[in-house]
Amino acid sequence: MSEIRIVAELEVLPQHREELMPVLQALVDGSRGEAGNIAYELTEDLSNVCHFFVIETWASQQAIDEHNATPHFRAFVGFVEGKLKGMAVTLLKKVF
Repeated sequence: MSEIRIVAELEVLPQHREELMPVLQALVDGSRGEAGNIAYELTEDLSNVCHFFVIETWASQQAIDEHNATPHFRAFVGFVEGKLKGMAVTLLKKVF
């Protein structure tokens, strides 16, 4: 199977934005260091500083599964519980 891309969209509740930033930084840094990671970016909506998109590229589904079991990902998942207005995750494959 070819690379898998993920777009994770999350909107943090405004009162939790600042405390989330170091957790997001740890998530990005840890994810970029994983063997199966090709790219990992955190982006912010220009019109809403609480609206983020994580744009990821992984070598395989196995790499994603391994990522989901890492301490930095598990810490992120545990931290955001109850602190988000919403979250959506979309898996994509390259067509052309």
